[in-house]
Amino acid sequence: MATIREVSRLARVSPATVSRVLNGTTPVAPPTRERVLQAVAALDYTPNAFARGLATNRSGGIGVTVNEVSSPYFGAFVFGVEQVARENGLHLMVSSGFADAQSERTSIDFLLSRRCDGLVVQAEGLADEDLIDLVRRGPAPVVLFGRAVAEIEDVCVVMRNERGGAMAAEYLLAHGHRRIAHVTGPLSFPDARERLQGYRRALEAAGAGYDERYVVESDFREEGGARATARLLERVPDLTAIFYGNDQMAAGGMRTLREHGRDVPGDVSVIGFDDVFLARYLTPTLTTVRQPLIDMGRAAAHLLLNRLDHKRREVVHRFDPELVERQSVARIVR
Repeated sequence: MATIREVSRLARVSPATVSRVLNGTTPVAPPTRERVLQAVAALDYTPNAFARGLATNRSGGIGVTVNEVSSPYFGAFVFGVEQVARENGLHLMVSSGFADAQSERTSIDFLLSRRCDGLVVQAEGLADEDLIDLVRRGPAPVVLFGRAVAEIEDVCVVMRNERGGAMAAEYLLAHGHRRIAHVTGPLSFPDARERLQGYRRALEAAGAGYDERYVVESDFREEGGARATARLLERVPDLTAIFYGNDQMAAGGMRTLREHGRDVPGDVSVIGFDDVFLARYLTPTLTTVRQPLIDMGRAAAHLLLNRLDHKRREVVHRFDPELVERQSVARIVR
C-alpha cells in the first residue's frame, strides 16, 4: 500500500502539500495539484481515514438518534439527512432512543464516543433542560428534530403540528362529518398534543363541539391504532370519521373497521398524518396530512453543517403541513 511520502516523492512536492490537495484545506496552484492527483492515481493511494481524522480533528461522520430506526416515519427523515451528508462527503451512524430518557442518553453518549463530528437528535424522553445543556455545552454541535425548545430554537427543525391537526379536522368537517373521533399518539409527546389541540380548535370553531369520548390515546403503532379503534367503536358506535395521529395507526385502525363490518369510506371515513410510503398502498388509499420528512431531514443536516463549518446557509426551521387527498374520505350529504 502506497504512503503519502511515496506520493510526495513522485509528485515532487512535500507531504504537507499532498495533504492540502487531498483535504482541500488550502488553495494549491493548479499545476501542482494536477501532479499530486496524477501521483495518487498512479500509486492507487488511499488516505488513511483515521489518521486524517486525527490531523483535522474531524471524523467525517454524523450521528443521528431517533425513537426507532425501524419506523417508516424516521426512515424517511434519516434518508434526507443522509442525502446531504453524502453530498458533503460525510457518513451516518444511527441509533435508536425508544423515547426513553436513559436509552436516549446512552445513544447520544455512544455516538459521541465514536467521535461523530455532530449530532442530529430526536428525543422524547429527555427533558428540555437536558437538551439545552447538550446543545450549549456538549462536545459536538447538535441539531434537534421534532422538538421545539424555546431557548435553543435556532437549532430546532419542527413541523407545525397544530396546524396539521386542524387541517385534518377541517377537511372532514368540510365533507359533512360532525361525529369525528381522534386517535392520538402518546400525549407525553409534544407532536401528539399539538395535533390534538388543532383537532379540538377546528371542531370548536365549526360549532361541532369537542367531546372527550371521541378521543383515545394510543402509541403511534399499527397495533395501537387497531386497539384504539375497537375502543372507539364500543364508546361511540355512531362515529362517521376518524382522524389518526399518524398513518401507521390509521393502517391498524382500517383493519379493525373491516373486522367490525365497517366499510372505509362508505361507513367511516379515515384520515392519517405523515404521508409515509404505506399510505398510498392501503386499500382504500389513505387521505393524510403530509409531513415533508425527507426535506426536514435535509434541513436538519444543512443546519448541522452550518454549525460545523460556521456558515450561514439559509435553512427552513418550521415546516407547513399539506393535505394529500386520496380515497379514504367520503362526503356526507345532509
